[in-house]
Amino acid sequence: MSKYLLLIFYVLISILIGKEFHPFSTFPMYNSFPNYGYVFFLKNEKGEIVTFGRNFSKSKNAGYIAHTFYSLCEHYGFNYGFGKENSEDLKKAGKEMLEMILYNEDEERFNFDSLKLYRRFYFLENKKLKYRDDLMYGQSLK
Repeated sequence: MSKYLLLIFYVLISILIGKEFHPFSTFPMYNSFPNYGYVFFLKNEKGEIVTFGRNFSKSKNAGYIAHTFYSLCEHYGFNYGFGKENSEDLKKAGKEMLEMILYNEDEERFNFDSLKLYRRFYFLENKKLKYRDDLMYGQSLK
């Protein structure tokens, strides 16, 4: 019974404080659950995954990159979501995202010569989870 009272208390306080508290948000990211998903990752010139934790500052991670993607899409007015971005928009966003990833990084300590940023698009098709990898942008570092 105390769980239900706590839930009711949480909902009432959230409503009283304002509409921008979870789960009562007007931001689509927080008030809806899309039936697709994006994952962003990096590969080197050999096609190997380059992990964020080992190679970049602690503040740069996959969540940081995903938020940057959505912010850029909003900023430029790109049609985005459910894999509908066109290649030009992906390239423009990818270039800025890779610049942000490399900003203030000591490229001399990297053990790779180039980076490619990919976006993996997960979706359901015929009740099966599928995905598609899209190259967003790549550049040489040395």
